[in-house]
Amino acid sequence: MIGEGFELMLVGMGVVFSFLVLLVILMKVSGSLLSKFPEPEQPAKPSGPAGSGSGARTSATMAVAIAAAHRTQKGG
Repeated sequence: MIGEGFELMLVGMGVVFSFLVLLVILMKVSGSLLSKFPEPEQPAKPSGPAGSGSGARTSATMAVAIAAAHRTQKGG
């Protein structure tokens, strides 16, 4: 009975080890394939004063949402 347990343990460990080796090989192959393609350029972020553009609208919207949540939580 103990011998069968050891046999099952060795088979299980062999399967896991084989899977991990295969995973490492596939990761290296996919890494080498993907390194041949350049990364797409990121669009430039608009520069300017902090109060202009969509960043200001996002900040204002966030401030209004926080104020509304605070007021709702206080019960007033």
